[in-house]
Amino acid sequence: MWYVIQVYTGREMEIAQKCRDRVIGENEDVFVPLAERQTKLRGEWQIIRTRLFPGYIFIETDRPRELYMRLKEIKVMTKLLTTGEEITPLYRDEEDYLRSLQDEAHVVRYSEGYLEGDRLVVTEGALAGYEGKIKKILRHKRLVVLEVPLLGRTVEVTLGLGVVEKRGEC
Repeated sequence: MWYVIQVYTGREMEIAQKCRDRVIGENEDVFVPLAERQTKLRGEWQIIRTRLFPGYIFIETDRPRELYMRLKEIKVMTKLLTTGEEITPLYRDEEDYLRSLQDEAHVVRYSEGYLEGDRLVVTEGALAGYEGKIKKILRHKRLVVLEVPLLGRTVEVTLGLGVVEKRGEC
């Protein structure tokens, strides 16, 4: 099961590495979900990776109580998310949803598509099949805002999507 740990924003990669070095046991994994997007650098569009959930890292474990105790070995703020006193994993459907968006390296790959009238059609990439979950298209920035379920709430995340063409109504 996946558990979410709140950490200092901007230090996710560093803290995830500390967890790998000192905390993670056998059959456990720690990762920072990333998203590919395009940005203009020196006049050219280039793919970069950004944190999907700034301020959070994820740990896959079957032993959350042990993990909670082991996290105390890291001398930085790590708060395992709970509901009341109960350590709460992601719901199974939320974990499945995030797994379907990400590749095995926990990266949501850049997508491309086209607009047909007001309808978005994603032709390749992680967002293929998720058009109905897209809340907003920021076409000129090559971004979309997607609604993602996380711990019983809906969270908006920004992902990369290039709209390569705008077609008229069919």
